[in-house]
Amino acid sequence: MRIWVIGLALALAVVFAFLLVARAQTDHSDAAMPIAKPASFDPHYLTGIWNPVPNMQPKDEPPVTFGRAFTKDDLLPPFTPAGEAKYEANTKFIAAGDVLDCDPYGTARNFFTPRPFEVLLTRDRLLQHFEYYDNWREIWTDGRKIPPDADPEYMGYSVGRWDGDTFVVDSAAYNGKQFLSWSGLPLSESMRQTERWQRLDEDTLKIVFTFDDPKNYTKPWTITAFWKLKKDWVLDAHPCTLSAIKEYDERVNHADKLPGLDYGKSQEK
Repeated sequence: MRIWVIGLALALAVVFAFLLVARAQTDHSDAAMPIAKPASFDPHYLTGIWNPVPNMQPKDEPPVTFGRAFTKDDLLPPFTPAGEAKYEANTKFIAAGDVLDCDPYGTARNFFTPRPFEVLLTRDRLLQHFEYYDNWREIWTDGRKIPPDADPEYMGYSVGRWDGDTFVVDSAAYNGKQFLSWSGLPLSESMRQTERWQRLDEDTLKIVFTFDDPKNYTKPWTITAFWKLKKDWVLDAHPCTLSAIKEYDERVNHADKLPGLDYGKSQEK
């Protein structure tokens, strides 16, 4: 008797499952149809290799991105007297041959190189791998705050959170030993950097940077930069060596008419 009951129950379960499948295949009600066409991309999905697009930066901002040096007609950030003096000293240092500095570039200057970066996601953080000098950055996404006693570092300490479709990153705890940009803009241990990442479409990433450093600037100021997704790319190996820099300048910087020194000739002088 018990075996017969179990067999009947199994048979009824099979029939019920078959009826559910048949109903799903023939049900054309509004509830069974998608409400809208799914987006071709997920704005929360940032994984991939992103290559800078310098000409997309707005013209009414200081042109600090992608290795471009300031000219007399450019808009400068709102320096304090101490910040302006530091900037002028930095530009003289760069002009004198600040070429092979293998210390980490810090977050801002890494972003503003003419080379791509890759985004990798893990359970509790977003990782950035910058091609230039093979620098790495971690952005914690587990809800933590920046520790008030965080040790100052070249890359600072970064935490990220989602605000709708915008990934907001706050960074602090810099050691003040790096430049904010290739042109020598200064930063101090007091600087806080905020980034607002937006994936505008399948191929375009926009990041708005806000720099708040009262020692060097009279007020917070912002710039906007853009990157394009490169699906078929892998990052080049780029250690901080003179030969690697020379090879990149010959193969890319000179070919694309981007800023870059000819280190071969400079070594002959």
